[in-house]
Amino acid sequence: MSFSGKILGYDPGGNGAHGVALATVSDNQIIDLEIQTLSTAEDVIKFASQVATLDVLAIDTLTIWSTGLSGWRPADRWLKQRYKKITHSIAANSLFGSMGLNGMSVMSELRLKNSSIRITETHPKVLYFELFGKKYDYKVSSHNMDAFLRSDLLSIKINTANDHEWDAVVSVYAAIMGYSGQWPINLHALTMENTERLIRPVGDSEYW
Repeated sequence: MSFSGKILGYDPGGNGAHGVALATVSDNQIIDLEIQTLSTAEDVIKFASQVATLDVLAIDTLTIWSTGLSGWRPADRWLKQRYKKITHSIAANSLFGSMGLNGMSVMSELRLKNSSIRITETHPKVLYFELFGKKYDYKVSSHNMDAFLRSDLLSIKINTANDHEWDAVVSVYAAIMGYSGQWPINLHALTMENTERLIRPVGDSEYW
């Protein structure tokens, strides 16, 4: 199975710190990639609205919520069990406001404008640990992180200006791997506890 289409990777941040990466993909290969840092969530919505056909939003924010203990979702429990060295990075109930507000605003607006858009949640810091085997440190390792994306994962020129842009690009990678079937585990399809329910504020989404 292969994926072709347009993916918007998005890392919500505060003012002047919204990383976006718009990728045109053909048979799992990125043939064009535009990377930017935008000022506000409104700028991200306007940027996305200019894309004629946007197939996927790959976003670093919670796309579903849990009503159970501490708000932990099946996805969070799975990640905490698998990545015990970086459990501090897996905290659904202590996220920055930029994710809950800006991320949700963009996600809601794009799904409202295009009901068929696919949405996948991403977690760049856990992805980095899985790919590199060490903790995320963009300030120290940005050159190596860009080089790894370029040479080992995406085979396209990549120069990120900050960690928000890097997170947006690696979110694109996660979407390609998930929607092409190369990563078969969808964390949002895991069995929930009988003491919780999952709330989907914008409808269905995946978490590869």
